Amino acid sequence: MRMGSRASDPALDFALKCVSAVQSAYGTKGDVSKRFRARCRHLVESLYYSGLAYTLAYVVSKAGSSALNSALEAPVPDKIIEHVKQVKEAEEASYALYGAFLLVFLKQAGVSEVVGAKTVLDVLGNLNGSATAAIAEAKALRFAEWLKRLAEGIFEAE
Repeated sequence: MRMGSRASDPALDFALKCVSAVQSAYGTKGDVSKRFRARCRHLVESLYYSGLAYTLAYVVSKAGSSALNSALEAPVPDKIIEHVKQVKEAEEASYALYGAFLLVFLKQAGVSEVVGAKTVLDVLGNLNGSATAAIAEAKALRFAEWLKRLAEGIFEAE
């Protein structure tokens, strides 16, 4: 390793891919992009104050489970976008994107509660009472903070 260089941050790497995928699919001024920005700003606070399980449950209540379950099967931002584009309402799509990206990041980060899960309900069940849920939350927060900063810089406010 060269002096002064360091390993890349996986949370930033994946957040960059997610924001780039949203920008390519919806632009910077579209309704979904604006609402996605709002989700990134507000849901990081939910993660911090209410925890990962509650935040995921909240996202499922707003977006349904289809996109999140699909993301567990095909954990690639472009595939997530493809699935979410079937959603007609921008509000629902913005929640689906956020929740799906969060789950995929946790899966890629090797979070045990997510790695073997087939559905978002499996993830929620695994998180409930898990001895390592605090580790999952710390990883989720790191990713969510990067996603928030990038979304604020790229997408217009509502």
